[in-house]
Amino acid sequence: MITAEHVKHIVQHHLEGTTHFLVAVELRPGNRLVVEVDNDRAITLQELADLNRAVREELGDAADDLEMQFSSPGMGRPFKVMRQYQKHLDRIVDVLLTDGRILRGQLASANESNIGLRIQHPSKVKGRLPKLDEEITLIPLAEIKSTQSTITFN
Repeated sequence: MITAEHVKHIVQHHLEGTTHFLVAVELRPGNRLVVEVDNDRAITLQELADLNRAVREELGDAADDLEMQFSSPGMGRPFKVMRQYQKHLDRIVDVLLTDGRILRGQLASANESNIGLRIQHPSKVKGRLPKLDEEITLIPLAEIKSTQSTITFN
């Protein structure tokens, strides 16, 4: 029987020596396997197809019973691993705190215990860009429910 942990181990083995990193492996009902892989730059469809093929070959006949889906996490999806935070340094993110507040700002730093955010404040003058705090606010990861990159149109 195939488990998410087994697939995770196989994927990580195939990603060694590359700039790719594993975000998530989920085994969903109906024998549906969903694997999310990212890169510090953009990941191509060909790279995902090659990884799918390599994992399928390693799983052998057991893979015949699975519907396998390999993708990148996508814009606007919550971060799942620390490397996603590091990939999005200096970009605008939305942080949902456990108390329900949402903070928008520029991600200035990220480590295993907290993130640094330059909080963004809306401009009082219509048409002007929002202003960022000069100082960095440290937010413990324990107080963060989710963080996701935002798309801004200027």
